[in-house]
Amino acid sequence: MRNLMDTNRKMAPAPALIPHINCSVGTMPCQDHSKGMLTKIELLVIITAILVLFLATFGSCRRHCSSRAFRLVIFAAYTLNLRLMQHAPFHNELIPVWAVFLVIVLGSTDSISAFSLEDNEKWKSYNWQAYIKFIWLSFLVDWKFDTTYKTLAAITYLLSVLSMKTDERARALMAASQQSLERDTKVVADYMWEHESGEVDPVRMSGYKYLVTGKDVSTKRFKRFIKRCLGKKEAAPARDHQIPLDNVVEFITIELVWKCEGRLLSSEGDPNNEVKDICLSFALFELLRLRYAGYSLPQEAHLKTRNLIHQGVLSKEDGYKRAFRVVEDELTFLFDFFFTKYNIIFQPDRLLYKLLEFIYVAISIWFTALILKNYKGDCGNYQLGITFNGFSIEVVVTSMMMISIIMVELMQFFFVGFSEWAKVILICKYVQKKSWQENVWIERIIRAICPAKLMKPWEQKLHQYSFLESYAYKPSRLLNNKTMAVYIDQKRNGQRESTPIKLPEEVKQAVFDALKSNYSTKLENGQASLRVNNESKKLLWACRLKTQTQVIIVWHIATSFCEHQLPLERLDSPATRRTFLVATSLSKYLAYLVAFTPSLLPDHPYIVECMFDQAIIEAKDFFRKCKRMKDRVKEMKENSSGLSAQGETVINRGARLGNQLVNDIKHEDMIWRILADFWAELVLYAAPSDNAKAHAEHLTRGGEFVTHLWALLSYAGIERGPTKLHNALERRNSYALKRRNSF
Repeated sequence: MRNLMDTNRKMAPAPALIPHINCSVGTMPCQDHSKGMLTKIELLVIITAILVLFLATFGSCRRHCSSRAFRLVIFAAYTLNLRLMQHAPFHNELIPVWAVFLVIVLGSTDSISAFSLEDNEKWKSYNWQAYIKFIWLSFLVDWKFDTTYKTLAAITYLLSVLSMKTDERARALMAASQQSLERDTKVVADYMWEHESGEVDPVRMSGYKYLVTGKDVSTKRFKRFIKRCLGKKEAAPARDHQIPLDNVVEFITIELVWKCEGRLLSSEGDPNNEVKDICLSFALFELLRLRYAGYSLPQEAHLKTRNLIHQGVLSKEDGYKRAFRVVEDELTFLFDFFFTKYNIIFQPDRLLYKLLEFIYVAISIWFTALILKNYKGDCGNYQLGITFNGFSIEVVVTSMMMISIIMVELMQFFFVGFSEWAKVILICKYVQKKSWQENVWIERIIRAICPAKLMKPWEQKLHQYSFLESYAYKPSRLLNNKTMAVYIDQKRNGQRESTPIKLPEEVKQAVFDALKSNYSTKLENGQASLRVNNESKKLLWACRLKTQTQVIIVWHIATSFCEHQLPLERLDSPATRRTFLVATSLSKYLAYLVAFTPSLLPDHPYIVECMFDQAIIEAKDFFRKCKRMKDRVKEMKENSSGLSAQGETVINRGARLGNQLVNDIKHEDMIWRILADFWAELVLYAAPSDNAKAHAEHLTRGGEFVTHLWALLSYAGIERGPTKLHNALERRNSYALKRRNSF
């Protein structure tokens, strides 16, 4: 009976197709719906391929681009939340491959691991979310889709790539977190305390045992592991909680790099120290990480670093160029540490994982190509394959996916090979191995790689802001309102930035000359430059105001007044034109910091915002009838001593100071020399800061000139001199009350 039933079942006609639950009538609506779903999936794959290429190519460009639109695109690509194709009403052997490819973007590219510092603190949640999606994707592919052995092989290798990328990114986030940073830099802090005594030579770098690399002895780690397995107790840590430095050997220090006898690092092979300074930048980056982690250095270390700056880096006439080059590379390392995977990639043995990842990508692409070779575009019982000029769209989309993956991997190998981290590794290997020092070809390779810069280290621009030109600016209410305040930063009245300028060489030289001439560890807010010349001693009152924000605004208004009273066209001397450029550029730059980046200034950020808003209100009252700049300058000239209802304002003080400069100092060249020296000293005074987080965040916005000065001064023990302290809470309430009364 059973055989007869089986025979009848075989002879019976095939049952009619059961339409999908989403299809109301017949098979045509269902087929149209499936085609629409397939088109959406293909579009998603194409967009993802483009975004992955974009992130791989431009992920690190944030450090030299301050464009808000560019940062928004990077953020959109970075935070893309991809929806898996679990609701597709058809089966297709390419779709599981696409699904895994879409999730690979979760591992991100090497050039961006974190968008902000807060992302680094979420490394645990990122890791759990990534692996939950990884497990869910594995179940989804096995349950939802019918797979052949070729598809299964491609998916397996793609999942391996996903796992490796996810783990790599999680480790990069963990290493850059505050907790890990405090733990990992402890050994460097202990090393600095033990090796900062003795005589030093800042030119030959003798005595400078700044750590470049240190390798943990694998045999000792293995022995510790065996002891733990056998239940043997390890020695208790020392009372001072110092990490024993005998666990780390093969130190490469700055002193060893300079003492290397190889031709590449000799005075003939590297006359300007461009190759050796890469290691110096990395060693100073290690000191900067100590500051970020909260560790202090001994007084001897500050003294040695200060001598390194004054007597070593800045010893030559054009030493400012070398100093700036060293700091640029140092901040490049800091940016890469916090926001890319390079710190993890260049850990011992991690490069082998990178090579293995590339091999897995190649194998998965090979299996995918085998799928495409015999692909017919069948989606279950429906012929959904869309063709264009004889080419299947699914094949084209998959090919684009494959091309994007291989391009991303090749580009990342190229970027990794020419990164500053690779240069440090090559130079240290060269110092370690005598055979490398005797190999001409290795020297040629290192000499070719080290000068190469694939992208600018930072934007190299000075942002500008003119108070007298922008105080009347009112932002659009379309984007600046209570509704949009939870989505975007709100612009305030007067916040209209002027066109940024390329950082002039004259500015860099003036600032570093001011630093070189100041051998004290205590900076002053421009008073030292004023005391040098007897004619300018009467201007000291303008440096002794309640807050440094007031000092900046008052001197900026006075400099703008002088700029229009004594324009550039009247200046004949090249030296005077130089001081004019230095004074006006730095004046508008520090005014920009007041208006847009108060967290980088000495005063509390909220106090800076309140004082800026108050100055805008006072300016509107002072220049009530002045529509043109010419009229405003005239008003300042005629009413410099007038008092408002609230007493003397920063506008009054700025006008009084400007008239004092123009009327009391006889020579125009002396006016601009005084202003240039004052602003060069004031920008140095503003640079030291305990807010390392604010400076690190601004590395992703094109970088700031003041951040470079902060990095240079932070490990040299140079601080601000004592200033008058005032009750911040009282000032805050006072300015907040004035702001409420003004509206």
